[in-house]
Amino acid sequence: MDALKRIALTDPKRAWLRAHLDAPDCTATEADLAEAAGQPIAEYRALAAEFAAALDADLPEEPLALLAERTGEGWRLRAPLAFALGIHRVVPDAWTRGGKDAAKLQPVPGESPIVVLVRPQLADNIGTTARAMANGGLFHLRLVAPRDGWPQDRAWRTASGADAILEAAQVFPDVPSALADCHRVFATCPRPRHMIKPLRTARAAAEDVREINGRGLRCAVMFGPERAGLEADDMAHADTLVRYPLNPAHMSLNLAQAVMIFAYEWWTATEPTAPRKLVTNGTPVATKGLLEGFLDRLISELDASGFLEPEKKRANMVRNLRHWFERGEVTEQELRTLHGVVTELSQGRMRRGRPDLD
Repeated sequence: MDALKRIALTDPKRAWLRAHLDAPDCTATEADLAEAAGQPIAEYRALAAEFAAALDADLPEEPLALLAERTGEGWRLRAPLAFALGIHRVVPDAWTRGGKDAAKLQPVPGESPIVVLVRPQLADNIGTTARAMANGGLFHLRLVAPRDGWPQDRAWRTASGADAILEAAQVFPDVPSALADCHRVFATCPRPRHMIKPLRTARAAAEDVREINGRGLRCAVMFGPERAGLEADDMAHADTLVRYPLNPAHMSLNLAQAVMIFAYEWWTATEPTAPRKLVTNGTPVATKGLLEGFLDRLISELDASGFLEPEKKRANMVRNLRHWFERGEVTEQELRTLHGVVTELSQGRMRRGRPDLD
């Protein structure tokens, strides 16, 4: 029955219950169907009719690639049923929480990899993982045998607006079933031992996943339980191991941090290195002529003050000043400020030399 329930409640592309409710050759008993639905069949039919009437029936080919809209206070409880029936409404541009500061979740172009949490222990960590995923553009979450079951309210409390990821999360009893529809599998492994598998850094693995997804293949990235990570039997199902090059004296990440690192690398994998950019807030960068004019004045004032003495050190000190100003892109406003500083210092020296001006 677990297999039937998993198909019914976790695979949005297969309406197992809908197909079997009225099928003449259905071998499942009404009790089986009720168990799969998680409620009496009469209630199930009524709820299905309500969803069918209220929500759009046209589905995209990849419903989980988009985000289901939260339709009311009861949506969290109804979401598994809606996905099983395949009658959830898709929001094409974004999904938002209520409130003027609602966080928007938008899938990136192309299919993102599936994040697979193997035997996660704490609901809080599942919620913060969803939050990390949303930041990096990952929207497919699968849970393998969560210790405390699913769904869990505490996960929503720590998701910081990534509710849609949690509502679309799929639950599986074991690793093989969670990976059955995937073409490639990556497994995070801080200390690979007794494994003969390709080993990639998180950055290299993210680039690999981008390339694989670009060919229309489905990738999964596995993360282990909070306490000890993936076991050898879990990693045996992976094609490639992923390590994070961190301080070997203290390699300690919580679950969401580990997912966040990969999500960041995934998000930036196709972004070219941005050119260096100077934010000048509207004031233009000073020309070399303006800069030379300021340096000439500064050096003249420093000569007058005796700062550039003795003479044998003068050339080197002038070069140091020039190198300092030439290294950065000084703006015209900054030069005006520096001129003001030199003026104040010069006039102050003059006042000190002429007590009658004080």
